[in-house]
Amino acid sequence: MDGPEARTQPRRVLSVPCRQQRPVLTCLHGPSAAIFESPSRTGEEEAESLTHTLTMSDIDYTETAESLQNDLADEGVEVAVDTLEQNLRDCVETYSLDEAAAVRTVASKYTPDDESVNVTPAGAEENEHIAVADIAQRHDNAERESAWVDATVEVLSTWTIDADSVAQKAQIADDTGKAELTVWASADAPALSEGDVVALGNVPTDEYQGTYSLKVTSDSTVEFQDEDIDAVDNLEHVEGRVVQAREGIVDRCTHDDCTRVINTGNCPDHPNADTERDFRLKLTVDDGHVARDAVLQQDEAEAALDVTFEDAMGILNDTLDVDDTNEMLHKGIVGKQVSVAGPEIYGSIQAEDIVVVENTLDDLDVDAMLVEAREARPAALSE
Repeated sequence: MDGPEARTQPRRVLSVPCRQQRPVLTCLHGPSAAIFESPSRTGEEEAESLTHTLTMSDIDYTETAESLQNDLADEGVEVAVDTLEQNLRDCVETYSLDEAAAVRTVASKYTPDDESVNVTPAGAEENEHIAVADIAQRHDNAERESAWVDATVEVLSTWTIDADSVAQKAQIADDTGKAELTVWASADAPALSEGDVVALGNVPTDEYQGTYSLKVTSDSTVEFQDEDIDAVDNLEHVEGRVVQAREGIVDRCTHDDCTRVINTGNCPDHPNADTERDFRLKLTVDDGHVARDAVLQQDEAEAALDVTFEDAMGILNDTLDVDDTNEMLHKGIVGKQVSVAGPEIYGSIQAEDIVVVENTLDDLDVDAMLVEAREARPAALSE
């Protein structure tokens, strides 16, 4: 890991020059952020998760507006609380700014060009330094909708989503547990990489469907640490019965650095790009207590099905129907006992290792599948 001297230094903004902030006011009139497709959730789950991430629905707008009203009054500017509240709500819920950036944007709107407004930073000057395992308790017992805390963590993995307002997502951990981290673009924070150890300062907690996380805002600090943390293992593990299988042969966008799976039509980000076939399998595994989702890329999907990508494409060449082909492939894994391990992202295990523990159904017979595919082939094409 690179030393802290090679990193961007932490930044905390306490006073905002209005002339520099005025371009940000386009958030009150500009386009909204794009919806993304995660690699491990259904479309409905993805939309719900992104909506929660982008809207920061835990903000107490009235309390924030009252605080901003007091800051503006100190500068001799009087604005009604309900007006400030609506402006804040527009910036956060429609145009995806984090709370601190929204406050600064609205403040600059009502301040003369040649003056600055001192905006009270969110959080506190002195926060409690907590362990990752304590995030849930601190969030649930917070006086406001979020607790503002400090934490030192190791970055286990990182990923990005198709939302301009979010710079980066990460899974973080210390020796007590794991959590997710959202880095807002408006925080102007340094990029995180796997293996980095960082001291997070003045970060708010969040919770969504029982998953607790931290967020880096423009009132937060990020300092790289030249130390090691005995962080918990990044791997999640589930062993149980496969109760559902989805996908199989899929189409992916071929644009540079885009691996989006295209379910219908063209890639929404690169509509003119070509697509190529790939192998990806999504499984739901029930261990008798809870059901866990797992995502298998090509190597893991081939191992689970005992069918190569080339074999699967051979079946497709006979059926001429992707859905029919994938349904045949699903029959080879549904009902079997499997053991899956890998990092968890967005609530799904990204499989790095899968073992079929017990074959309760007949092993997948590729030759038999080819016969079935040929029999199902449209008569007009068989002549």
